[in-house]
Amino acid sequence: MLQKNINESDGMTRLQLIILVIIAIVIVALSFPPWQEYRKVGTADIDVETIVVAIKKYFKHTGGYPTNLDALVKDPGVDGWRGNYLESVPKTPWGGNYVLHQDTYKVGIAKNHSRVPEKYRIGGVAEISRVYHADARLGEKYWW
Repeated sequence: MLQKNINESDGMTRLQLIILVIIAIVIVALSFPPWQEYRKVGTADIDVETIVVAIKKYFKHTGGYPTNLDALVKDPGVDGWRGNYLESVPKTPWGGNYVLHQDTYKVGIAKNHSRVPEKYRIGGVAEISRVYHADARLGEKYWW
């Protein structure tokens, strides 16, 4: 019959525990910034979609599009306006305001927004925007 040596330990040593905790902290520290940006992008995407839905309701009631986003919150004196389409115009997750581009029928993040990564601004490779016109093709620019 085999006997265990009294000095043997079946558990984890303190050094092994410390190394495990350090590895876990490093993994969390390295994954936090990408997760935080992903969360901001998701929030901005939802905000822009909410604004577009409000603009479409505004159009349905008034027959026209708002000239600025404040018209979705306060009565601009337009016939058919039926109350607040938004409780308030949301701020971007990076701070600052969303913009309404009437020439392209887009709602998104301004090109000159200093705290937003350039790729998410209107015109960027991953811009966060939505076309709000009933015929969306009028607001899109095709490269072909």
